[in-house]
Amino acid sequence: MGQEIEQDAALIHDYVTECDELMQRLDQDLVALETSPSDAELLNRIFRAFHTIKGTSGFLGFTQVAEITHIAEDVLNLLRQGGAQATRHTMDVLLATLDQMREMIGDIRGGVSRSYAVEGLVADLKSLLVPGANGSPAGTAAAPPAPTKPAAAEIGKPAVQGPEPAAGIAPPIGEILVETGKTTPLDVYRAAEKQAEGDPRRIGEILIEQGAAKPADVLNALKIQEKAGGAQRAQAAEGRTIRVDVTKLDELVNLVGELVLERNRLAHLSKMFSGNQVSAEQFESAFLQSTARLGFITDELQTAGLRTRMVSVDTVFRRFPRMVRDLAGALGKQVDLVIRGEDTELDKTIVEEISDPLVHLLRNSLDHGIELPAVRQAAGKDPKGTVRVEARQEGDNIVIEIADDGAGMDPARLSKKALEKGLFTQEQLAAMSRREILDMIFLPGFSTAEKVSDVSGRGVGMDVVRSNMKKLNGTVELESELGRGSCVRLRLPLTLAIVPVLLVSVSKETYALPLRSIVETVRVRASEIHSANATEMLRLRDRMVPVCWLHRALASASELPKDTDLLRVVILSAGERRIGMVVDGLLGQEETVIKPLSTHLRDVPGLSGATISGDGEVRLMLDPAGLLGLVESRAGGLQ
Repeated sequence: MGQEIEQDAALIHDYVTECDELMQRLDQDLVALETSPSDAELLNRIFRAFHTIKGTSGFLGFTQVAEITHIAEDVLNLLRQGGAQATRHTMDVLLATLDQMREMIGDIRGGVSRSYAVEGLVADLKSLLVPGANGSPAGTAAAPPAPTKPAAAEIGKPAVQGPEPAAGIAPPIGEILVETGKTTPLDVYRAAEKQAEGDPRRIGEILIEQGAAKPADVLNALKIQEKAGGAQRAQAAEGRTIRVDVTKLDELVNLVGELVLERNRLAHLSKMFSGNQVSAEQFESAFLQSTARLGFITDELQTAGLRTRMVSVDTVFRRFPRMVRDLAGALGKQVDLVIRGEDTELDKTIVEEISDPLVHLLRNSLDHGIELPAVRQAAGKDPKGTVRVEARQEGDNIVIEIADDGAGMDPARLSKKALEKGLFTQEQLAAMSRREILDMIFLPGFSTAEKVSDVSGRGVGMDVVRSNMKKLNGTVELESELGRGSCVRLRLPLTLAIVPVLLVSVSKETYALPLRSIVETVRVRASEIHSANATEMLRLRDRMVPVCWLHRALASASELPKDTDLLRVVILSAGERRIGMVVDGLLGQEETVIKPLSTHLRDVPGLSGATISGDGEVRLMLDPAGLLGLVESRAGGLQ
């Protein structure tokens, strides 16, 4: 690679970004080609992606990437010409090639230069070009053994993106000197010990004084460290970038222009009023018009700004076909993955955070949900199971479902496991509803697996799902029918930036409730609230709703109303569950920015954040799911 290209960080950044996007798509397309080998358009798209990466890599001097993609391109060209078939073995080799490309490009991103043991992979690729190999019409030559499959524990995890960075922005000097053979680990350890004893000098200076390294070697190591640090900073910055449709940016710029015009109008109006050129009545009328116009522009600007942060969930869904294919193969199961609603848009921050929960849910569906082909046949089912991933918008929420047609969950088995682990007593289990028993799988450390495997059994996956949903102000719901399958439903806000809320008052304090969680507001008499199983309940039409007196939950000094008084009750939803929250007053709606709570308040049940009002007062944001959990825990479970 030429020095001028090597030093062009922007060019390398663009190259890596383009390759990442192409490789994400290739993961999905290669798996699709295995099931649709006659899809010429799909095959051409895959060929063009490999061709693009090959050409750009060759231009920039990344010969190792160019060489391996060139052979893969030849294989794909043979498939296009009908000289070979897209069998599972062919896809195994091409997917292994993609993994190797991802590792190489990850190293380029990190500024690491090293050689790779790709001889076996190259031999596998070239074997696909031999006439008659791998199902070719020319003959019946046996296909070479498939590439080594990844361990089940690694399936679904992000692909390797270069070496793991050490603490700090770049590898330590001592580590670089050891890797380049300029000193020994023992010498670095002794220098670090000297530092720990109070020597203020740097590791390099101590090594030079001890004769364990030469000044020139330390200087070269510093240059390597600086280069690696710059690459890691570029990588971190890349994670904060987003591609925005130019029409969205045009709309944003136009609105900013409208804002500037309105600012000029207000400035002109102020100048005329201070110069006594308009009367107070004329000023008031013009000022009200300008304020209304400013409010409209601000609302439009807010909406346009939020739209620029929206990205398709397809950026997460793309990795699932490959993951399901590999994991199903490792588990000996047959699985069809159905993806719907991949064009649904979410705030970029939320899309980044939901990746791990969705991976955990998919892995659980394949391991616990979908049965082995023989078991499914014995139960009268299709040997091939189906896992469905679907995203859709419902009002201000995005709903993502992971469903399977597997074995489903047995509440009796879950209860037995909980009893064995000492999580609940027999009396507590008897008082629980079916939904509460199913929800036990979200408890930390809870697992129904008979033994710990690479895929599951440690009881951490579903706990991670619920924790991440809480962090995103979302909810998770579980439905399961024994023998028919399970469905996990995630409900997420469209954005975390600006949230519409309902302001309520309790004991002269003001609190905010997320509007997306409010079903309705009603007024009832205190005598209409009855006690059932140590829980106060309100009959709302044909449904019994648990009641939470907010002043009790918050331990405020508000007085209880008299039986004749009408109570203001806000009906909140937490998934399929409902809770009626009694408040002193309803103060109206507004849109506000939610800030995270400090560390010592983060785990307080019923609270999810805070906001600042127009007069500078801090208002706490209430969490409906946390309040309902508080009511249930105090009541010992709701039926």
